Amino acid sequence: MGWTLEQLRTLAALADAGTMAAAAAELGYTPGAVSQQMATLAAAAGRPLLVRVGRRVELTDDGLLLLAGAREVLAADERARSALAAPRADRRAVVTLGVFGSAASAAFGPTTALLRQRAPWVDVRAVEVDVERAIDAVVPGPGSSALDVALGLEHPDSPSPPVAGVTAVPLLVEQYAVVGAVGSLPVGTEALRGVLQQADWVLPPLDTAFGRAARTACARAGIAPSVRHTVTDTAVSLALAESGAGLTLATPLMLALRPTRCDTAPLPDPAGGGAQRRVVALVRATAAERESVRLVLAALQEAFTHLSP
Repeated sequence: MGWTLEQLRTLAALADAGTMAAAAAELGYTPGAVSQQMATLAAAAGRPLLVRVGRRVELTDDGLLLLAGAREVLAADERARSALAAPRADRRAVVTLGVFGSAASAAFGPTTALLRQRAPWVDVRAVEVDVERAIDAVVPGPGSSALDVALGLEHPDSPSPPVAGVTAVPLLVEQYAVVGAVGSLPVGTEALRGVLQQADWVLPPLDTAFGRAARTACARAGIAPSVRHTVTDTAVSLALAESGAGLTLATPLMLALRPTRCDTAPLPDPAGGGAQRRVVALVRATAAERESVRLVLAALQEAFTHLSP
């Protein structure tokens, strides 16, 4: 069945007015147009909606049943139009934002502060996500809803395939540094490379993007890391490195999440690019059409700009 709001509005007007002429006068149509609207609606419903009683018309049982639903639809349409016509200050738009540790601690506060100044009607609600599965968080699955935006990571040394309909908005590029206990990292590339080759390491598992990227970057530096401790959590990795349990890799955002007294040094890279990660905002193309989502993306970009080295 397919009908239009105008047809439902005609049905309601005819039920109230009782005659084609009176309904036409109320709607600003001709009686013939009202008759045509009702004929089309009856065809869409697949059953008679009206019976003539003298000069008047009355609704059939099916017509009365459809009328009840029509009034609900018309009321909902009116509420929607009123909401859009309301002053911006009276509106509220909720945007769900998937976050993970280091990015959330650094940028969520500045992002929401910018929105309070520029678009106080946008209500950002954080939802913690597994950064390894951030892209899944913005793609609705069977019987489940999706987040509007999610902060994610891209590792050039371990690229992930693109997902149709999802855009990665660049926010920040960070360099990984080697992190070790105070006094554990010598000055000089060759001396450092020797220490890195002999030391124990604290790294994420190989089945994570960070774990693969770390091992690829080490291999490019001529290092085969001896992974003694397999840890995903940033704070735990840095705590182990600080204790002397092994070396790890971390970016400035990761170090800010868990301040440490560790030494840091650039990971040797013959190509000169270093090991990097990119913080991105993942968003479905359909969600990005919403003004509120675009404002959140702009605020995220500005907040991360202030974090750039």
